[in-house]
Amino acid sequence: MSVNLATKYSSVLDQLFTHDSYTERYVNNKYSFAGAKTVEVYTVTTVAPSNYDRTSTGDRFGGNNELQDTVKAYSISNDKGFKIVIDRGNYEQQALAKKAGEVMKAEMNEQVIPMIDANRLKVAHAGAEAVSQVVTSTADAYKDFLTANAYLDEAQAPAEGRVAFVTPGFYNAIKSKIVTFMTPGINDKALGKGVVGELDGVTVVKVPSKLMPTAGSEAIIWHKDAILGVKQINSTRIITDSELVDGQVLVGRFVFDTFVLDGKKKGVAAISKSGS
Repeated sequence: MSVNLATKYSSVLDQLFTHDSYTERYVNNKYSFAGAKTVEVYTVTTVAPSNYDRTSTGDRFGGNNELQDTVKAYSISNDKGFKIVIDRGNYEQQALAKKAGEVMKAEMNEQVIPMIDANRLKVAHAGAEAVSQVVTSTADAYKDFLTANAYLDEAQAPAEGRVAFVTPGFYNAIKSKIVTFMTPGINDKALGKGVVGELDGVTVVKVPSKLMPTAGSEAIIWHKDAILGVKQINSTRIITDSELVDGQVLVGRFVFDTFVLDGKKKGVAAISKSGS
């Protein structure tokens, strides 16, 4: 006599662990790209004060200096999208496991949000390289952090608004120096966004190494106003009446980019291993 055992598929999806955006709270969104692919931003050129001449019969201020400026163009280059089909037959015959809302959430958390975070960290790191503000890591991680943060001091970047994104390994090396928040309730809320505390007044956010631009990137420090994070189109839809598919169609489109603002380009620094 044989015994036939039943097989059952669960209606509960088993998805990867995910995290909300690590960077969203720490980018500049003051510039509007509504209705445009490219935005040109002015930076005015200031002048050094000269001696005021009390005895002059003409211009005692030393002459007129017409205001000069530079213009930097920022053009969005990333236009990404996805399309996922859940056929009605498969949906009905797979224990209703592939629920559209859950699938959409998984796609956003596993693919889209990390894509944008990684783009921001990559652009910021490249910006630090462009102004020679990348510190080669040593055995003293805290000293490396101070060296990188000093670049922002020299650029007169405000202390408030600085954030450091660090890998788990670098976090372990500086953990003893990190101060957690003392205000009741703030620390618990911040931890949900990856914040692990402050180091010399800089908010520290621990991120997975895979989000860093290179294998050797250990930390990136920036001031919030220096990094322009543009999300021109951030669209998702669940289509239930498609002419081509009997079922549900999940689509998403994301037009986005990241820029280091030219006037604040020295408000970003990085720490990397030698040769990375």
